[in-house]
Parts: sequence; C-alpha cells; structure tokens
Amino acid sequence: MGEATQPKPVTSRDGGQSSSSEIKKNEPIPTVPYYKLYRFADGLDYLLVIIGLLAATIHGSCLPLLFVFFGDLTNSFTEFGKYAACNFTYQTCVDFLLYNGTQEDFDIDSAEAHDLTGNSVKYVFYFVYIACGVFVCATLQVSTFCYQAVRQSKRIRVAYVRAILRQDIGYHDVTSSGELNARLADDVKKIQDGMADKVSLTVQYVCMVLAGFLIAFIYSWKLSLVALSISPFLIVSSALIFTLTTKYTTAELDAYANAGSIAEETISSIRTVVAFGIQEEQAKRYGDNLGEAKAMGIKKGVISGASIGFLYFTMFGMYALTFWYGVTLVIDENDPLGPGDMMVVFFNILIAASGLGTSGSNMEYFSAAMAAGQKVFAVIDRIPPIDVFSDKGQKPKNVNGEIEFKNVRFSYPSRAEVEVLKGVSFTVEKGQTVALVGQSGCGKSTSVSLIQRFYDIVKGDILVDGNDIKKLNVKWLRDRIGVVAQEPILFDTTIGENIRWGREGVTEDEIIKAAKQANAFDFINVLPKKFDTLVGESGGQMSGGQKQRIAIARAIVRDPKIMLLDEATSALDTESESIVQQALDKAAAGRTTIVIAHRLSTIKNANKIVAFQEGEIAEIGTHDELLTNPDGVYKNLINMQVVNTNRSITPPPEKDSDNRFSTQTSLKRKSSHKFRRLGSTTGFVTSSHNEFSGDKDDGEGEDEKEDLPDAPFTRIMQMNKPEGCYIGFGCIFAAMAGSVDPVNAILFASVLTIFTEGDVEKQQYLSVLHACLFLGLGVVAFIAYTMEATLFSKSGMELTTRLRRKAFESMVRQDISYFDDHKHSTGALCSRLATDASRVQGCTGVRLGTMLKNFCSLGVALGIAFAYGWKLTLLTIGFVPFLMIGGFLEMALLMGQGDEDKQIYEEASKIVTEAVNNIRTVASLTKEEKVFQIYNERLEEPAKSANQKALITGLGYGFSQCVIYFAYAGIFRLGIYLVEIEDMSFEDVFKVLTAVIFGAMAVGQNSSFAPDAAEAQVSAARMFKLFDSKPIIDAYSDKGHKPHTCKGNIEFKSVDFTYPTRPDTLVLEGLDVSVPSGSTLALVGQSGCGKSTCIQLIERFYDVVEGGVMVDGSDVKTLNVAWMRQQMGIVSQEPVLFNISIKENILLGDKTRPYTDKEVTAAAAGANIHEFISGLPEGYNTKAGAKGGQLSGGQKQRIAIARALLRKPTILLLDEATSALDTESEKIVQEALDKARKGRTSIIIAHRLSTVKNADIIAVVDKGKVVETGTHEELLKKRGAFYSLVNAQLTHQ
Repeated sequence: MGEATQPKPVTSRDGGQSSSSEIKKNEPIPTVPYYKLYRFADGLDYLLVIIGLLAATIHGSCLPLLFVFFGDLTNSFTEFGKYAACNFTYQTCVDFLLYNGTQEDFDIDSAEAHDLTGNSVKYVFYFVYIACGVFVCATLQVSTFCYQAVRQSKRIRVAYVRAILRQDIGYHDVTSSGELNARLADDVKKIQDGMADKVSLTVQYVCMVLAGFLIAFIYSWKLSLVALSISPFLIVSSALIFTLTTKYTTAELDAYANAGSIAEETISSIRTVVAFGIQEEQAKRYGDNLGEAKAMGIKKGVISGASIGFLYFTMFGMYALTFWYGVTLVIDENDPLGPGDMMVVFFNILIAASGLGTSGSNMEYFSAAMAAGQKVFAVIDRIPPIDVFSDKGQKPKNVNGEIEFKNVRFSYPSRAEVEVLKGVSFTVEKGQTVALVGQSGCGKSTSVSLIQRFYDIVKGDILVDGNDIKKLNVKWLRDRIGVVAQEPILFDTTIGENIRWGREGVTEDEIIKAAKQANAFDFINVLPKKFDTLVGESGGQMSGGQKQRIAIARAIVRDPKIMLLDEATSALDTESESIVQQALDKAAAGRTTIVIAHRLSTIKNANKIVAFQEGEIAEIGTHDELLTNPDGVYKNLINMQVVNTNRSITPPPEKDSDNRFSTQTSLKRKSSHKFRRLGSTTGFVTSSHNEFSGDKDDGEGEDEKEDLPDAPFTRIMQMNKPEGCYIGFGCIFAAMAGSVDPVNAILFASVLTIFTEGDVEKQQYLSVLHACLFLGLGVVAFIAYTMEATLFSKSGMELTTRLRRKAFESMVRQDISYFDDHKHSTGALCSRLATDASRVQGCTGVRLGTMLKNFCSLGVALGIAFAYGWKLTLLTIGFVPFLMIGGFLEMALLMGQGDEDKQIYEEASKIVTEAVNNIRTVASLTKEEKVFQIYNERLEEPAKSANQKALITGLGYGFSQCVIYFAYAGIFRLGIYLVEIEDMSFEDVFKVLTAVIFGAMAVGQNSSFAPDAAEAQVSAARMFKLFDSKPIIDAYSDKGHKPHTCKGNIEFKSVDFTYPTRPDTLVLEGLDVSVPSGSTLALVGQSGCGKSTCIQLIERFYDVVEGGVMVDGSDVKTLNVAWMRQQMGIVSQEPVLFNISIKENILLGDKTRPYTDKEVTAAAAGANIHEFISGLPEGYNTKAGAKGGQLSGGQKQRIAIARALLRKPTILLLDEATSALDTESEKIVQEALDKARKGRTSIIIAHRLSTVKNADIIAVVDKGKVVETGTHEELLKKRGAFYSLVNAQLTHQ
C-alpha cells in the first residue's frame, strides 16, 4: 500500500494552511437565501405549506379581530361605569361633569348603558366562535409545517448522503469523515427546525402584526401613525437579531464540526489511544475546539438578549406615546375618539408590536437553518470532476483489458507540489499478469488508484483498450475492474451480502461459485449461519485470511476483465497466504491482472515486472530478464529479500497426515470459534448480534431499546452548579422580565379609569403619568431581558461544553468491551456527542429562563387578580389547568418518541459513517448507489413516526391556543354579571382579566418549548448513564499496585478467555507460556488461533475468565492499569497516527513528562525515520493527515515505532509490525525493531517465520493453547507444529 495514498484533511484542520484560513475569517459568513431551503419540496409539500400559511394567516388575524369585539365590550363597560359612578342619576352625573345633555337624552342613554348583559353577551359568543376557529387553524398550521419539514429533511438527508458518496476521492482526501457525519447529525436537523412549525408561528405573528396595524388604522389613523413612528426601532432591533445570530451560529457550527472530527478520529482508534494512555491528551484536543464554540455561543446569547430587550423597550415606548396621545384624542371635543376605539387601536398596536418581537425571536432558527443550509447544500451542489453517478462517457460493448500508461505525470490534489509519478509509461496486454515492484512510496498503489480513475492525471494518458479513461463512463470502467487490497474492508452485514456487493443481481449459485473459487466456501459452510453469518463492523468477526477470501469472492463475482491485487496476501500467516494465493491465481486466470507485492517470490511467474523508483520506471522485463541486470532495482530488491529471509535449514515437505496444522483443521477451528482480532485499522470491533443484519428480526426491538436511568431536574442542575451564581442572578432577571407583563396589565387597566374622570386637566395629568410609568417599565424590561439572556447563555454554554468534555472523557475512559457493543459504534457515539450535550441545555439556561419567566408571569398575575376580585380569579384559575394540559400533552407525546427516532437516525447514520470511512472500497465496488438505497430504507421508520408526531404536536398546539379564547369568553361572562350586581367595578374586571390573560398566554408559550425540554430529558438520561458507567478496567483509577520498577517477566497461567460480547466462544483455553525479563517471545500460529488476544490481555484490554496473566509475579488485575500500560510499548500491523504533526504523534508515546526535541529526534533515529522526516519541507511539523493518510505504510510504521520507543518501555509488543511493508521498508523497520528489542522483554507476533528465528522462545499457538515452545533450532528438530509451519512457508516460496 506504498505511497502517500489517502491524503486526508490537511487544510484548515488544526490550523493547517493558516494563510488561507486567515483570508477565510475576513470573508462574510456564507448563508443560503431562505427560499432555497425549500428546493427539495414537491407538489404536496407546497400544498401543505399553502394550507399551513392560510391557517397561520387566519390564526394570526383572530387576536386583532377579538380586540375589535373587545373594544365594543370596553365601550359598554366604560359607559356602564360612567353612569354607575353617579348612580344612574341625571343631576349627579351633571355635577361630576360626566354628562352635559338633557334629561330626556340622559334617560335614553343611561337605560341603554344599564342593560350591560344585553349589550355585551353577543360579544362573548363571538369569542367562542373565534376559539373554535383558532383550534382548527392552530392545529393545521403546526401539523402541516411539521409534516412537510419532516418530508423535506428526509430528502435533504438522502441528497446529502448521495452527494457525499458521489464525491471523488480527492474531495474525501481533504474532508474529514467526522465532519461530514457531524453535518448529517446536526445541520440537517437545523434546516428541518428552520422549515417546521417556527415558520407557521412567524407567519401567524406577522399576520397578527399586519391585521393589528390595519384595524388600528381603520379606527384611528392619527393615533396609529403616532404609534408607528416608533416602528423603525423595532425593525432595526429585529434585523440586528437576524444578522448577528447568523454570524455566530455559523462560527459555532464550524467549531463543533472540528471537535466532531477529533472525536471520530479518537473513538475509531480507541485501542491505540488506550494502549498509549493518551485519553487525556485527546480529551484536551477535543476540549480546545469546544472553547471557541462556547465563546461564540455566549456572544450569540448576549446579542439576542440585548436585541429582545431593546424590542421590549421600544414597545413600551410605543405604549407610552399611544396612551398619552390616545387620551388627548378621547378628550378632544372637536373629533372625539371613543375609549373603546382607543382600546381597539391600542390593543392592536400592542399585539402588532409584540408580534414583531415574538417573530423576531424565531429568527435564530431561520439564521441557523440558512447557515447550515449553506454547508449542506454546498456538498449537495458540488459536481465532482470524476462523477460516478454521471451517465456521460463511452461504454464500449467489449472489453479486452489492455492497459497503457503514456508518459503519466501525477500529483495528489491535496499536495500538488509533490510529484508522485514522473512520466510513467508501460503497457499491459490482454490476459497478462504484470507486477509492479519497488520501495514503499515509489508510486505503485498510486498507479492502481489511477487505473480506477480515483484521480485525474496532470499530464499524459491512461488508456484501456486504446480509449482514454477520461472519456470512458466512470461507473462502467470501475464495474469492469476487480480490486483486492492488502487490508480488505468488509461491511457490517452478512458474508453473503458482502459478496453480493460485488455485483448487482448476483444469484445464490454465483455467490457459492465465487466463494469456492476464492477457497472460502469450506470455512463459510461450517459456520452455524453459513452465508448469513454477520462479519461485524469492518469485518471484525473474521480473521485476516477469512476476510481476504471473502473480499476475493466479492471481486470474482464481478467477473472483471481487469483484476488489481494490491498486497493481497502480505498480512496473512503462511497457511492462509498459501490458500489465498491459490485463490488469487485462480481469480487471475484469463484476466488482465496487475499485482503489487512486496514479497517478490509471489510474482516471479508474472508476464512482465515493472520496477518503480521514486515515481519513475527504472526497468521492465520478466523475472529472469531482470535478474540479469546486476545493478537493477529488481535485482537489488531480490538480494535484500534473500538476505532477509536466509534460513539455516530447508526441511523437506511432510505428508499431510502428519501436518498438525492442516487446512481442514484450521478451517474448522476458525469457523467454530469465529475469532476476533485486534483490528487496528478500524480501531475496534463490534459484536455480531442479529440487530444489524439488514433485515429486522423479531427480537430486535427489545435489544435495541436502551435502558435509560431517570434524569431528575435536580441532577441536571447539579451539572450546572459552577454557574450557580449566573443562574441565580439569571433567575432574578427572568422573574423581573416575567413580571413586566402583569404590571403592564395593571397600568393598562388603570388607564381606563382616566375616562371616568370629569376633569380634563386631571385626565391630561394622568395620561402623562401613565406614559412615564410605561417608559420606566420599558427600561426595566430592557435591563431584565439583556441580563437574563447574557447570564443564561453563559451558564448554558458552560454546561454544554462541560457535558461534551465529560461525555468524551467518559467514553474514552470505558474499557474496550464497551466499544465492542454494537450500540457504541463510532458513528453512534460521535452522533451523540454532537447532539446530546447541546440538547441538555433544553432543561437549563435559556429554556429554564423562559419557563421561570412564564411562571412568574402567572404567579404575579394571580396575585394581582386575587387582590382585585377573588370570585373572577377563581373562575380564571379553573382555566389554567386546561392551558397547561395542552403543553403537558404535547410534552408527554414528544418524550415518548424522541428517543426512538434518535436511535433510528443513529442507526441510519452508521451505514453512512462506515461507507465514508471506507470510501475507496465503496468506490472500487461502485456501490455508492447501494449504500444510498440502504440509507434511504433506514430513514423510512423515523420519517413515519415523525409524521405522526407532527399531527399530535399540532393538536396539542391548537388545544393550548384556543383555551385562552374560551377563557376570555367565560371570564367576561362572569365579569358582566358581577359588574351588573355591583360586586366588582368594571376596571377591576379589566385588571383581573388582563393580568390573568397575560399570565395564561405565558404558560401557553411553554408548550412551544416542549420539544426542546423533551429531547433534553432523554439526552440528559443518556448522558447520565454514560457518566455513571464505571469500567471494570479503569485507566483513570489510582487503585492497584505501582511497583518502583518493572523487570518485564511475563507469564500466562492456564488462561481461559472469551470476548465479553461472545461469552459462548472460548478463544483461549488453558494457555500457558512465560517469558523471562529481557527475552523475546515469538507467538506463531495460524490466523485466528489467539495470538493477538494474548497481546490484548497483557495490555489488559480485557480480563481473563480463568487463570491469570502475571507481570513480575503480580496478577495484572492487582496492578494499577495506567502504570502497567506505561511499562509497555506497542507497534501493530496497521499503525494509527492522528491528524496532528509528526512530532506531536511521536510525543503521544509518553505524556508523563515533557520531552526535548533532541529526545524526539533520538527516538525517530532509533526507528530509522529521522532522515525522512528531516527531508520534508516542514520537517517534524508536517501534518500526518487523518489516520496518517499523508504517509506511506513504511513511514507510518516507523513513526509508530518512534512513538513506542520514546517511552523507553520495559515490555515491547510487536503485532505483525512488518508484514504490510515492502522489502526495503521491511529491512529498515526490522533493523529498527531489532535495535528496539535490545534489553527489553519483547513479545512478537509474526506470520513471516524468518523474522522470529532469533527469538529466545518461540511458542506455537493452536486453538487457544500453546502446543509447543522452544528456540528456532529446537523446534525444527522436533519436526512438530512449528516445523510444519516453516515447511508450508518454504514450499509456498
């Protein structure tokens, strides 16, 4: 897998390419126009939107209309109150300056005013009619918008996933898979929120604003114009909310995406992280990225709080001006305005202004949706230069399989300045086998990538049957190519399904035939479920040889004309290699085949061998021809390999009957034990429970249902305890903000008493006093809202950051068995980090402030109401439970569904995470469409339940809205009666009515926050479950013995072991082996015999079932976990590097103390990598790329050795550390390992037995037991199991 293939994110991640990122910061933050969010809408969606808009329009117009009738009622009440003040007697009314007409006119007017019931009851009925209309319209507006948003967000998810899969490999090289997955989890949800019920609510408020202004103008244009003079300030503050929120939302999204990328990198490489004890380092990297997002979130809160505060201040300024001028108009004798008409104008201006404010508060959702839309749609709209979904390009009927490279020059798009191929030319005739050889990094694997057209070349031509591959259809081309890579990628489904991925429409017979050709049928057939056996995430349930043969069967079933074999056997043990090589030879027969192999013995029969050197072709010829050139590259490689594999004995072949490691035995063992190994490329493996088998079987529901603990509010608040001061003061300001509306109600009601005064001067004085009081209230509102939002956003963002950090720390603290659980796949855990922590804010911070504010509104309102009229208040309280039922009903329904939806979305995103992480395999198999279809199917279930939820949410909202109108009707009816019997004055009725209405409306508002509170509760429960999960093997614990020194004596005593996810399968059975201090133990045996399991037990990734693993005579269970792992250095077959600089990667080897540059270079020199690093333009500061993608296999391996050497370990664990390397790299790395082993206890696992001949002890493992031990010489003389292995390897070579 030679060169700098897979160059992953090097731009803008972790500060790389600083100049371009600086330019980026100065650019305006991009968003999409709002209407473009609806680009995926169809006819039904538009119909739903129209219905929703109509319903919202009618609903919005209902309140202004209600206040028209309210004005008429006010006229009736004030008339009644005016005459009641003088006891309905003519003379008294004249004396009080309340009447200036004749006695006859007085009798008519007073009689009419006295019939309060007759004048007013009809309006009560109007209220009831409006209430019914509101229920229907409110239900419709929310249901239709939620429903169409679910439909469209599903299409956006699908289009986004399709677009990701469509992108060329060059795009994936510079875009982190973690970031792409975070966008799918978070940003699509933001777009959905921006298109759902918040739109209908905004339209409702806008219509309320327009209807309010229209009615106000009809009743008094003078008063309306004066009131409107304040409106520019309202518009400015609304615009301010909109623009600034957009800016900070986008910045927040970016910071979270970076953190998500680090989380994905860490969790997918968890075994490396645990082995080196770098959990805290990774948590710090993750936390550093959260800090920026926190700062942005707090700024956003401050800005939105100040903007809403300014809105309130402006509104109260409007009230002050309106009342002062309104009273002036009422007492104007030339053009008097009725008090009721003034109330109609005032109330409509009031609700219009508050409507502006409320609709402004939803801007946050729209700005977030537009910012998220920009990022999601940018991916959807990106047309890749190499488009696998395009129908363009030639599709010749016949393919011979001739390949020609003509003067090909190539650089990776992410590293354009480094030329990888420098004028390469060679041809491959039809049916020929051509081998590409050369050192690591010389351009072999790049050539294989170019044949599949993963990239376009810079200069020259690549021809297939004389056709330029740029002119051929991409999918057609890849469909005719079969690829078997060194590290085969299987997908988390059944064996049969994995083979079926080779070609659409393949039959069962063809699958069986391909399996037989790949020498895989025998081992599959003895498995309990045969072809229906699940392979686990990345094929983790299969051994290396089994995975490789399934991958070959997958390639064969394609019936390709061209076969590309990239190191297909290097990672296998001798016997597996022999079987797989036979399968490859069969597969290559009659096909044009290009082979890359580091073991030159496997390619000597090739028709042609092409030797590469530093991106150029040094020589071409057959094996024999090239050997004649003594100074040639090929001859040099052969010489190095012969020196490397020189043996002291070449035993003759033994009979099969004596061979204790016969193929059949090994197949039976593998199939019965279905072993798992340390999958270092995948980071971890998952269990093979049936839940992930594509089809859902009946037992799944129970298994998938997560058992979550209670998440009491007190515990959630306890998490926010450090911000207790902020929350305390925030609550005070929230209570002040909540009290503003009921106090406003008292002021409003007392304004009405102005009209019962006969003295004009007193009326004018009172109007000025009330105006000043309104203005003062506005100042209080501004301060309260600004401070409340500032304090709560600070506490909320601190909590979110703390939760994310703690959740991440808790995740990486868990033992390895936690990650083996299928529910804890990389995609699922990253998705939870992205969403759960931010959702918990739904219980605290801003939401807590809103609820407290609203309940304060109700509390103050009820206090005022009882003070002015207990009878009417009791009736009013009767309505409050109904108001609350609407909110609670909605909340309960959301609680039940949110968790299930989230799990199903996580399940669907798992497919995408797996596909994006292994995009090259998906591209090779042209299975982008297949992944896309599976994802589409997985979305059906959450979409269905979300649709049901839309209707129920709508009903809950409709119920909570209409109850207020019924309350108006009931309260007014009793109020009319109480005034008529003189039990209450009319202004007290208004005080009770307005106070409770304002309070009740506040409670109604709570229901609109139910979704956040419901999701928050479930997310908090999931968080607490994670926090409370204490691993049995706890690397953070101080418990356990910490000896002063570690000598390095290791002993396995009768060890029995099963993996926690598969307790019925015994992997080690009575294993006994020991290695004294400073000695080297080599574990050999077939794939799947338990060798890598031994290394995992020494690292204490798991605990043994029976027996003990001893270090210096102490059971590892009694030793401190972190101390013990600190004594060990591990180098695995596929080393994991992180997306940081080479120097930082090496420094991860030991975090117990700071290291100087000299020590780092010494470790690098010890690993034979110092010269290479020094030669790079940025030296040790060169970014390694995601998963070390910027480096070749040999380079990565040597950096991994330097990392292990830095900690100066007493015990060195080498798991297949050189198997994946070419000859020269292997020689260099082997020298580094031999140097590293001196004076240390070393345990080696190796398939190439030549690398273990110098070991002090060789232990042969079979079926979980050690069957023989001794030195190389001793074991050969025994002519037993080891002898058979050596014999098989030599025969093969």
